[in-house]
Amino acid sequence: MSEKFKMHVISGTHWDREWRHTAEQSKLHLVDFMDSILHLLESNKEYKCFCVDGGTVVLEDYLTVRPENQDRVKKLIETKRMQVVNFYTLPETNTVAPESLLRNLLVGHRMAEEFGGGMKSGYTATSYGQHSQMPQIYQGFGIDTTILYRGTNKHILAPLFIWEGVDGSRLYTLRTFDEATRTNWYFYVHQPLVLGKPCRDLTYTYDREHAPVHLCDEGLYEKAFVLLKEDYDFRKDNNSLQQALEAITNQAMPYAIGHHLLALNMEDNSPPFGLLPDMIKALNSISPDIDIVQDSLDEYMETIIGEMKDEPLPIHRGELRYTSVEHGNFNALLGATHSSRIKLKLLNERAETNLMYLAEPLAAIASIFGKEYPKTNLDRAWEALLKNHAHDSICGAAVDLAHEDMLHNFSLANTVAEEVSARSIVSFFSRIDTARDFEPTDHTITFFNTLNIPRSGVIPVVIDLPQVTESISRDIGIEGINRGDVFYDIIDNEGNNIEYVELSCEPVRIGVERELDSKAIKFPADRRRILLNADVPAMGYTTYALRPRDPRYVLHPEIGPDRELIARENGVLENEHLKVMLNPNGTFSILHKETSRLMEHLHYFTDSGETGSAHISNQPQRNTIITSLGSAATITLVESNLLRGQYKVELSIRVPAAATLDSRDRLRQMVEIPITYWLTLEKGGKYLKTRTCLHNEARDHKLCVNFPSGVKTDFAAVESAFAVERRPIRRMDTGDNQEPFYPFQPMQNFVDVSDGQSGLAVLNQGLREYEVKDDAERTLAITLLRTHRAYMTANTDMTPEEFDKYTGQHSFGDLEYNYALYPHAGDWEAGGVLQAAYQFKVDARAIQGVSRDGQLPSTNTFFAVSPAEKVMLAALKQAEQDEGLILRLWNITAETLNVTLSTSLPFKTVKSLRLDETALADLVLEDGQVWFEMGPHKIITLLLK
Repeated sequence: MSEKFKMHVISGTHWDREWRHTAEQSKLHLVDFMDSILHLLESNKEYKCFCVDGGTVVLEDYLTVRPENQDRVKKLIETKRMQVVNFYTLPETNTVAPESLLRNLLVGHRMAEEFGGGMKSGYTATSYGQHSQMPQIYQGFGIDTTILYRGTNKHILAPLFIWEGVDGSRLYTLRTFDEATRTNWYFYVHQPLVLGKPCRDLTYTYDREHAPVHLCDEGLYEKAFVLLKEDYDFRKDNNSLQQALEAITNQAMPYAIGHHLLALNMEDNSPPFGLLPDMIKALNSISPDIDIVQDSLDEYMETIIGEMKDEPLPIHRGELRYTSVEHGNFNALLGATHSSRIKLKLLNERAETNLMYLAEPLAAIASIFGKEYPKTNLDRAWEALLKNHAHDSICGAAVDLAHEDMLHNFSLANTVAEEVSARSIVSFFSRIDTARDFEPTDHTITFFNTLNIPRSGVIPVVIDLPQVTESISRDIGIEGINRGDVFYDIIDNEGNNIEYVELSCEPVRIGVERELDSKAIKFPADRRRILLNADVPAMGYTTYALRPRDPRYVLHPEIGPDRELIARENGVLENEHLKVMLNPNGTFSILHKETSRLMEHLHYFTDSGETGSAHISNQPQRNTIITSLGSAATITLVESNLLRGQYKVELSIRVPAAATLDSRDRLRQMVEIPITYWLTLEKGGKYLKTRTCLHNEARDHKLCVNFPSGVKTDFAAVESAFAVERRPIRRMDTGDNQEPFYPFQPMQNFVDVSDGQSGLAVLNQGLREYEVKDDAERTLAITLLRTHRAYMTANTDMTPEEFDKYTGQHSFGDLEYNYALYPHAGDWEAGGVLQAAYQFKVDARAIQGVSRDGQLPSTNTFFAVSPAEKVMLAALKQAEQDEGLILRLWNITAETLNVTLSTSLPFKTVKSLRLDETALADLVLEDGQVWFEMGPHKIITLLLK
């Protein structure tokens, strides 16, 4: 070698909070682990630095048990002896909502700063693929470098490259090792010298000299063996040292950046090796061509970028979803996590939506009018939810007990969000003047829309009206109407009648919260379920009145106009935009009237064998795929009126009960999966709503719902994080690669296929995996369920007893899904697919009241964004460190937009901020309007005070 190389040894651990263990079990291990780190770093100044990469939640967990050590931890982080990453928990970035990634960084960054500061580089090494907005997100937190591995491989990307996001933001990006991800020093040096094992050997040879002990009662036998005697020295003979040095050099040299080699020693939950400085000295003594130093990730990144900044580096644009090539590599994409333990994804969707799109915006607006913003409680909800966003947690890859613990966090987040929403609505409603536009005897209904797009359409409400105490009689010689019947109109604030349908009226006794009275008080009411054809302005509210009236008698009935019922008895649903025609097997066709496109045989089910894991999807060698196409469905007309039509479809498919124990076949024993779904079409509705319920008792299978689109295209449009990706449909030939082509991919709220003239989108709530099949019909398949055997326990190759004991990954029981079919003209952008997806995702909130005085008009818009069809709301909340409000928007297009934000609220100043809420610039606010430019795909954060 003509010039000496420097090898940078990075010591650390990848701390999995929930994976092999529950969070509480891990916390017990963490205390011993962190105690040992503190002792080592304080007592051995030669041990330069140790990185804990599990997120700042690791510090929180440790200090709940060892609060007395907070100053010790802080001192080590301040002096750069200990490093933590800037996330609160390390997320899987494709599964959670994009705004959740920002909150994760906000919490993690704030906590890291309190202890002296986190790593300077972004770190999403644990994400199973990298989405295209991570460069902009990191730049928004002042981070211009990142470290990752999944979604890359050495044949496509250099070890150091420029990653350019969809908006043009750029990061220096370090891609680590295909063979060993973040553990090449551990596998090629630590294992042979300390453990006496071959490189990359993940086995243990039972050795009595280590005094192995194992709990063996029926309650605890699954715990791992513990070694009572271990040798903590390393082999110092020249032969062993030379072999280890050659092994790490040969592995790391192809990844050299300039004259720098990287040696990562960050194995899962692995404690520091205290003799590492002595080991490095011993290796340096026999290494004339390589200078080995212990370093930190920050210093290593500064070194290589400083050396390479004037060199032309390759540029990669867009998302990173490349798969592994050579067999035996540890750096696989592992792209199947988006469908494992589907219940977690559905619960997460509900919690995220309730927090981001309902609780926070409503609380933010209520705070303008005097109600205290419940920041402490919302922070508690977010921190509980973000704990569930750790990659192994949200991906469903941990042990059953860990995922059972997650249910509490979801429940906490939902409970807080729903209570904050309710309290904010009540507080805000108390300031609305409903007396000016309505009569004293009216009952009012006020709808709140937290999206930046208006809502027009049918909204269901449940109104509890005081029971009528007198009969209404008709003096025409026949029996009078029963007591309790009430006639009423629903009118808007201009006196116009609003179309509505009353579905039911039933007596109830409803509770009343009265300050100085018993909490057990109730009053008798008639509970009326009503469909109302409403128009609610963007980011605002509107009020209607339910006005009692006398009956309108028709003494001489005549033939009236045709009643345009949405549903008909012949299996048809039809409105102005769509005609849906049901088939005997439960599938249906949709005619999109605007384009005259007919899509047929939609909504059939397929069930395939599944023998993979949380991370990968495999099928039995002798797989069978069962469809519902031959099923005999029971089709029931449930509802038909002028505003809504609904059919219920019931069918059952017989599937193998499980895979064989050797995973080569599916059992011949069959079980039934009963499936019921409701198809709902509303007046004016542009998409067909579907609610599907099923009961699963089968194991080792994957269930999808399929929609042959008939669209001629080779690309799908898919919502990702703050972007809509264009992904190829054609199947890629991966030959004999370790990791095959993944036909299924992650999504957020929709997937769409279009030929430019027309298209079909599937909108969803919480379903995160789709496939567009490379067939003639370009069939859209949405994964409803993917079950597999548990494997993450101490004894990986489990006996039938453990397979029967751990069944959480099979998602047994009842499941419910909500998705919608949206045929449209043009592509996804012209067809308004993204806007439709969010209207389907986020409900309007409603409150009933009485006519009363107030300060605010009965209808109002707080914010209006123009062009509304090209900008989407991401967040409206209180600022982290300020009393103002944060409004976050993103440009959904590839265009540069001149945006106007109008507000009716009494703000005096507006500033643009980075995503971390650091101030960038003052904006001009004039007559309630502010103007700014948004570059293509840009995310903008505003502070309004």
